[in-house]
Amino acid sequence: MKEIMQKMRAEAARVLSSGEVDLVLGWEKGDLWWQSYPVFIENEKKAELLTWDLFCVPNLAKYLLEEIWHKKRVALFFKGCDALGFNQLMQDKRVDREKAFIFAVPCSGLVDPQKVERAGLHQGLLRVERLGDELTFVYKDREKKTAAPWFYYDKCLTCRYPNPVVFDFMLGEPVPVNPRERFTAVKELEGQNVDARFQYWQRQFSRCIRCFACRNVCPACSCRECIFDLTSPRWLGKATELSENQFYHITRAFHMAGRCVDCGECARVCPVQIPLTSLNRKLIKDIDELYGPYDAGVDPQKVPPLVTFNPGDPAAFLESKGV
Repeated sequence: MKEIMQKMRAEAARVLSSGEVDLVLGWEKGDLWWQSYPVFIENEKKAELLTWDLFCVPNLAKYLLEEIWHKKRVALFFKGCDALGFNQLMQDKRVDREKAFIFAVPCSGLVDPQKVERAGLHQGLLRVERLGDELTFVYKDREKKTAAPWFYYDKCLTCRYPNPVVFDFMLGEPVPVNPRERFTAVKELEGQNVDARFQYWQRQFSRCIRCFACRNVCPACSCRECIFDLTSPRWLGKATELSENQFYHITRAFHMAGRCVDCGECARVCPVQIPLTSLNRKLIKDIDELYGPYDAGVDPQKVPPLVTFNPGDPAAFLESKGV
């Protein structure tokens, strides 16, 4: 990862100094071992701030909504999930491909700090390094090695596009693609009766504080004006009541049906850990079964199944019988 990071810094300095772009979007290391967050760089001397480590998880695509319209051209470092988000924004006519110079960063998986903490490995931890399929937890006076997949984000374990599907220049070699089944949790919920499923989601949505973090981080939530921000008419009250929370989450899920790129950012940023990935994947699974396999964000030229009509769709349509 250090080699990739050095390439990132060199390329960022090059495109900024040459005037090819006037902004670079990547990740910067924070003060703590688990902190790597988005950074905006406009001066080649600041390229040394860029980092690439096991915690560069934030999806950078959403940050383009504001920046790309105010800049001549923007350079970006994209993982596979970032690239899917960018393609979805491009399909929604929210970003201009000509204004983006994309560096592809193949991603073998990123570490979930909560899993590290649950394993009791966070106390005194300085950094985490990876070599192959092995992680090394580095402390002041010792090191501990363990299998890497144990600590990856669940969304990384099921990722089917670790290599960006859209880019101008590839940094590093493509990584192997070997995802786990992503609909396991969905199938478990489907196996329960209606009352059990309803109670399950009631428990989840009752914890929601409506901070809108899931909406704000989502590349598929790209409306210029969100209905939940309107005051006239007001679609959503201010009280975090269960009925209001249900309305918010179900409305948002249906709004993203056929457009969710399955990046898992909504569940990652949720402060009360609502399993929003399961909700979104239920709709993805249903769409695949009704209309055939479709992966949002892979091909921006392909028409999504819910915005077109094809008489040959696998779904059974009711005939009017002349009525």
